[in-house]
Amino acid sequence: MKYQLNPECSNCQPLVLNIAAKFAQSNYVLQEARNVIKKVSFQDKDYVVKSFKKPNFVNQLLYTYFRPSKALRSYEYSLKIAQFVPKGIAFVECYEKGLIGESYFISECFDYDFTIREVLTNPAFEDRESIYTQFAKFAYELHQQGVLHRDFSPGNILIKRSDQGYLFNIIDINRMDFKALSLKQRMKNFSMLWASDDDLDFIAQQYAVFSGLNAEDCKALAQGFNHSNKRFKNFKKRLKGRPVTD
Repeated sequence: MKYQLNPECSNCQPLVLNIAAKFAQSNYVLQEARNVIKKVSFQDKDYVVKSFKKPNFVNQLLYTYFRPSKALRSYEYSLKIAQFVPKGIAFVECYEKGLIGESYFISECFDYDFTIREVLTNPAFEDRESIYTQFAKFAYELHQQGVLHRDFSPGNILIKRSDQGYLFNIIDINRMDFKALSLKQRMKNFSMLWASDDDLDFIAQQYAVFSGLNAEDCKALAQGFNHSNKRFKNFKKRLKGRPVTD
């Protein structure tokens, strides 16, 4: 077993050392797919634990000897961009015969009220324009810090109501790039939202206000990448005989 614990969270060491058992005991499943996410309680506080599935043999070799695991990347990125994510607690890697097996990333539980998906898919959602405006500011601040979330999709953008408006956090952070971002890269990042043309125009317009960029350039690029992404994804759906969406 290999792990690293956030120095600010030394009280969580018993949780980290017994994470496999604690994870198995929890029945509070947040996501059950290739990787499983659960809420785990410890010392009267809830934590979110993401369990990464054991890699195939080739990836076991890569993650053991050549590349940081997804759990390690998630933990390191959570510290690097702490202002944008739920607080990272620890990562844990379990080894079998010298090769990495299952691994875990533990973070604080961000008690969000909704994701941006609900706003994008419900035209009657309350206070939509204010949410979009504050989301555009959040995205601009993220990009200004040189952060490119490579899965900037609706389910990974959490929103919490507050007295100051809305608080945003991003999750699923093991795939990130850190670099100075061009205008094209910034606008392409919005294509995964699957937003309507009107909603995306508004978001891009507000992004231009915060960034000082040309609004028409922002909107044109965002729409171009948005339509291209939708065509590609719908083409793949047609190949699989699945219904397409606008």
